[in-house]
Amino acid sequence: MDIETVSRYVDAVGDETFDSPVMRREDSKQVYVPAMAVAAISVRGVVNDLQIPGGTLHLGQELQFLDIVPLGETLVCMATLAQNSVRGGQRILVVSLDVENGLGRTVMTGKSTIAVPA
Repeated sequence: MDIETVSRYVDAVGDETFDSPVMRREDSKQVYVPAMAVAAISVRGVVNDLQIPGGTLHLGQELQFLDIVPLGETLVCMATLAQNSVRGGQRILVVSLDVENGLGRTVMTGKSTIAVPA
């Protein structure tokens, strides 16, 4: 995760924690990425890769964060389509997410539910 991507996320959502002492540890000079930035960028990748059209609703998500992510860390998000159904003119997709760091350790798991116009 590079500073430009994280800064765009922070600006978009008004996340003031990015400038807090918790995210910028003086003792190590390391800066950490807000956990929800990891989630948002993972879901964005799924939407882009699946070429999901405009008018899509993000209905919900269940996430588990297993490790912190230092700024500059390489992340790999693997997404699996867990459910694909049509209800009332909407296609409901449930996507399972698994995000790993550059060492292959899982930093986030979860699922996201998306409604796409059918």
